[in-house]
Amino acid sequence: MTDIVKVSFPYKRETIEGTVIRKNRKTVTVETARGGFRVPYSLLTPKMKPPKAKTTTKKNWSSSQTSDYNKSNTANIEALPRSNVRALHAAVKLLAEALKEGNEEAIKEFSNEAVAELNLIYGLPELRVYTGGKRRYTRRGGQYYGVYRSRGEKEVKHSVSVYSRTAETQKYVAPKTFLRTLIHEWGHHYDKYKLRINNTYHTKGFYERINTVYMKLKEPLDNS
Repeated sequence: MTDIVKVSFPYKRETIEGTVIRKNRKTVTVETARGGFRVPYSLLTPKMKPPKAKTTTKKNWSSSQTSDYNKSNTANIEALPRSNVRALHAAVKLLAEALKEGNEEAIKEFSNEAVAELNLIYGLPELRVYTGGKRRYTRRGGQYYGVYRSRGEKEVKHSVSVYSRTAETQKYVAPKTFLRTLIHEWGHHYDKYKLRINNTYHTKGFYERINTVYMKLKEPLDNS
């Protein structure tokens, strides 16, 4: 947001003035002398409209983009072999303990261990996992839970970043939420190298694949 927008809103029987620093879908983040506030659009003076929902259009897609989308939407993933599940469950348990203890080194270690085992099972290139830090806000007011990066052909160029603390309270992320994010970002790696998709889209098929893996990996956390 480049323009400075001044607004006011009611708060505890008084009116507070501030500057809009972020437009979210349901609220606006306003910086005031008392700190930041998340304010519903209906309370703002002057009135503001929320940003339009982001839409995905295929109108100007290339043939390769359309092909990647269709492949992502229809491809399945093989179930995890029973022989490998025990090692994955052990890594997931230790990862959950590390998150509860706030042990950054252990969070990174067992995240990498779980992803390395998945890559071995599915025959994928090395994927480094970086953890730590708090989630960042998107321009639309959402949050980045994790990021998959692919900067080149060499294996060392592929990496995943998963933020271990929440954006507002900076508390450590719940184990199941962290694990789902980790598997989500790994899913882009799977699509790129197993399905040979250059553009990894968030299709129905993509979510079905990562859910297949996630549901199996989270089993040790269901009763914790």
